[in-house]
Amino acid sequence: MAKKITLTVNENLSKQIDAWRSSFNLSRLFQDAVSEAIRHKEEFQRMLSGSADIPRIVERLKQEKRGLLEKATAEGKADGGAWAGRAHYRELIAIVGSIAGATEAEDRATTAWEIRQGLTGMEGGPREEALTAYREGWKTGVIGLWDLIKDQLNDQ
Repeated sequence: MAKKITLTVNENLSKQIDAWRSSFNLSRLFQDAVSEAIRHKEEFQRMLSGSADIPRIVERLKQEKRGLLEKATAEGKADGGAWAGRAHYRELIAIVGSIAGATEAEDRATTAWEIRQGLTGMEGGPREEALTAYREGWKTGVIGLWDLIKDQLNDQ
């Protein structure tokens, strides 16, 4: 049997909820979020009491990290290819010629991705690894498109 509870939110969030109410099952969203928060708390308590399965936790986090880095690389590759498809010829050959170093276009794309991913508040190794993966993907995307079209540019 379901139990009804009352939830209080600030005015701004209330307006946003009203605007998007039809897009969300608020009960399910709340239940999922609270269940996940409780699961994390219980796991932390088990860890403190010595009953947590640390190797399982480490393996899960490694998998999540791999997933994050793979996603960063794939998104970088897609963004790099898309940028190359929009770039003017001079921009494209300048980037391809200097692809070993960071370029202004790459920096702008990386900063935009970092903001979209919510990484701007993070510091240290995990953030840097994600940014490096994105940058490598971006370069791969630019070079990939260039390799597909460069021979066709010489056709008269």
